Amino acid sequence: MSPVTLDTIKSFTVEELRPYRVSVSEHTALAHDLGVAGHDGKEFMEAYASHFGVELGAFDWLEYFGPEAGGNPLGLVSYLYSRFIRGIPARQLVGLPEITLGHLVLCANLGKWQPPN
Repeated sequence: MSPVTLDTIKSFTVEELRPYRVSVSEHTALAHDLGVAGHDGKEFMEAYASHFGVELGAFDWLEYFGPEAGGNPLGLVSYLYSRFIRGIPARQLVGLPEITLGHLVLCANLGKWQPPN
């Protein structure tokens, strides 16, 4: 089997998620840059694992994508204020570990999930 490349992962990600106005690179994070959250993250990782033959093992989608969003209006207002008025990057606000496309390449070539460092 030939090694999985970044271009292969990028093509898969674009096909699955159809990100708009975002250029993807090895540093693109699923949750932080592409907005993948909750059950959508679980479904993406299951499709990724199936497509690339990756054993997810003890992968916990809640740890990386959080629970399905509820409807807390105050939390939304606080997030929007911090993100767009104060200019704080989403990575600092969300508090979830990052899964980047580069990390997906690594795991696809290993054939098993490995938590990011």
